[in-house]
Amino acid sequence: MAAQKRDYYDVLGLDRDCKVGEIKQAYRSLARKYHPDVNNGNPEAEEKFKEISEAYAVLSNEDKRIQYDRFGFSNNLFKDFDYESVFSEFGFGDIFNMFFGNGFGSSFSSTGRRQKRGSDISIVSEINFKESAFGIKKEIEYRVNEICEKCNGRGSEREDGKAKCSVCGGTGQIREARQTFIGNIITTSTCRNCGGTGEIIKNPCKKCGGNGYYKHKKKIKVNIPAGIHNGDQLRVRDKGNSIGAGSIKGDLLITIKVKAHPVFKRDGDNVISDIDISFAQAALGCKLELDTLDGREEVIIRPGTQPGEKIVLRSRGVVELNGYRRGDYIINVNVKIPTRLDNEEINLLKRYAEGREEAVGDGTSSFFSSIKNAFKR
Repeated sequence: MAAQKRDYYDVLGLDRDCKVGEIKQAYRSLARKYHPDVNNGNPEAEEKFKEISEAYAVLSNEDKRIQYDRFGFSNNLFKDFDYESVFSEFGFGDIFNMFFGNGFGSSFSSTGRRQKRGSDISIVSEINFKESAFGIKKEIEYRVNEICEKCNGRGSEREDGKAKCSVCGGTGQIREARQTFIGNIITTSTCRNCGGTGEIIKNPCKKCGGNGYYKHKKKIKVNIPAGIHNGDQLRVRDKGNSIGAGSIKGDLLITIKVKAHPVFKRDGDNVISDIDISFAQAALGCKLELDTLDGREEVIIRPGTQPGEKIVLRSRGVVELNGYRRGDYIINVNVKIPTRLDNEEINLLKRYAEGREEAVGDGTSSFFSSIKNAFKR
């Protein structure tokens, strides 16, 4: 006797008065969690995936849901059901067909054996501040599984070095039929004997050991765009691992690390730096040469510049990511009050303060406090 099915609402973790949007959201979350590609063919995960797919197929269809709510489980739930349409928005149509075959209906067409995909590779690439601001074409070296050129990825020394798998008959899949309350259900799973290839290698390639691929160092040139941030990730398609002939290569994921600059700091697309000037330079004004992203530039300090003022050089910052505009270069001005003065300097400052009704000291800390106050707005 077939085992009793769990309630479809319980399977998806929903209340019976849930909305269609909640049903889709629950299925999307659970399907990603139990998808066979994520769980490496784990039988328990495959069963769970089939269970939640079955629940979604019924509850996402208004007529079938009403029928289920009224009468519960029934063979009629799965009559004239277009599963390909039901699962098309999730891209799980082929997966569902592979698990259930034509047990639920004939709307699924056979797509043949699925093409396997190699794994992604994650690396870190370090660049300097200016390279992040303007972009750079950089050569990157990493280790990757490449198709073996000696055996052309087939894994065998000779072209006839493979034999049909005796377990799956060369299909790469094991089909099993089981009786349930809704009828006969055909399930398929990857053949463990051949790993889904449908073939057994008789004479393994000596270079790749029969894998069809081997690991080696590879260099590629990558365009790192202007304006990239520390921690941003670039995806380079088809530069990841291969798993032999007929497979799809994974991707190369490059996390960008931007080295800290001793002078520049980034704020959005603006570049921030600090400059120290003396009491006299602030009072009288001056011209200074500073480092910018574009090289040395002359900056004018206006007479009477106050501590904390900002000098803004327009369009001297970082190029916006995927754009062309540049931020600004913002210079924070720090006025350095001297901590030691000789007698002549003290007398000059006293004469300066005379007639302005400014309370001054004799060169002690109270004197310097008054100087600082003079520069406050």
